[in-house]
Amino acid sequence: MNASFEKAMKLAVLSGLKAALGPALLMTAQRRPQARHWVMGALAEMVIDKMVFVPSRSRLPLLIPHAISGGWVARESMLADGVDDPWAAPMGAAVAAGVATLAPMLRISANKVLGIPDPILGLAEDYFALKLGSETVGVAMNELTDAARESVEEIKETVMPVVQSVGAGSM
Repeated sequence: MNASFEKAMKLAVLSGLKAALGPALLMTAQRRPQARHWVMGALAEMVIDKMVFVPSRSRLPLLIPHAISGGWVARESMLADGVDDPWAAPMGAAVAAGVATLAPMLRISANKVLGIPDPILGLAEDYFALKLGSETVGVAMNELTDAARESVEEIKETVMPVVQSVGAGSM
């Protein structure tokens, strides 16, 4: 049970960094068809997180999805390992909320003290999260790259015909 709990809490940490990342990693490792949607959400979140107009994830409106994601992924991870622990979800939610609150403070401090530009810190955070996530769920980094590529390709195949038909109709 300790290994299952540790894995569940690591996934909750990842959900605190990026709300969609914990579920994306868990579902990718489980080869679930819905994984591609979560992967796309995680990719989008990584891009949006770098934009200056986006409020901090530590603010209540953005903290809530991180906590919900952390609770959900911790519970699902434990259940997938055959452990039905009623404390998994609340603990996962608390861990994710704590990380979502602490991570922006650490980035601000690193930016001020070390002078590292925020976009670089954001990329380092993303790499750390992906590396920890791949090790946690036992999926190689190149498999994560493949999952991301497949999600982007699926979106292109779905969206491009619609965009092209809208463009053709306006001529």
